[in-house]
Amino acid sequence: VCLTCCSRESMERINQICHRNGIKFFTGDVFGYHGYMFADLGHHEFVEEKPKVAKGGSGVEDGPEAKRARLDPAETTMVKKRLEFCPLREALAVEWRGEKAAAALRRTAPDYFLLQ
Repeated sequence: VCLTCCSRESMERINQICHRNGIKFFTGDVFGYHGYMFADLGHHEFVEEKPKVAKGGSGVEDGPEAKRARLDPAETTMVKKRLEFCPLREALAVEWRGEKAAAALRRTAPDYFLLQ
């Protein structure tokens, strides 16, 4: 489900229905130079391709170069990952007071508060 130009109440209500039923949900809007996008993919599984780490040579090496991992771009491995997305209501209900929130506040774009 994709929503634009909706009230916050409508977005939260429709997202709750989608989240309960395992339906992927996207919402967003643009206000001049500012905009937002939110995605609730529920339980999302995907596969990521990563380069394999090459095994060290048989020669005796010492120093920082020998300890640095070597990536072999010719060989890759597939890694299965799973993400758990939260509903919109939960994402908007963050408490911004207190010590824990200070770190999150530094990582949050100022545009987030335009939606609020």
